[in-house]
Amino acid sequence: MFPNQKLCEGVAVLAALSPVTVVNTEVFSGVVDLGANQQVRAVAMIGNVAAETVDFKCYTCDSDGTNAAALTGKAATQLAAHATNNDSKQLVINVRDSDMVASGKQYVKFGVVTGGATGGPAAILVLGEPRQGNATDADNARVVQ
Repeated sequence: MFPNQKLCEGVAVLAALSPVTVVNTEVFSGVVDLGANQQVRAVAMIGNVAAETVDFKCYTCDSDGTNAAALTGKAATQLAAHATNNDSKQLVINVRDSDMVASGKQYVKFGVVTGGATGGPAAILVLGEPRQGNATDADNARVVQ
């Protein structure tokens, strides 16, 4: 970001997973192009979940989300979820374009899953810093204002 630049000009909403009940089948955010962004930050917002584990991971993938592979060192895994432990918490993963070199890919997506079938609510928001120019939410149809 540049001095005197508004936060909305330096960071855009690039992908999301709208609030959904997360169980033992992983759900994913949209795909983000790290060729067009210097870095992204994904935030998983976990609601009131049952007493089970929660995993939040970053995956490298193709532009359509296929051929996904976990990005080494970019995960919050096996978090014990209890009412007094991880309920109503946020999990954050930051990925720089340089983190992608070993994978040979430029696209990422984020996934969240629980260790059991009871699950609970969760959402993912992915923010990015563009490589050139001002950030824009225009490419994300979920952003209405």
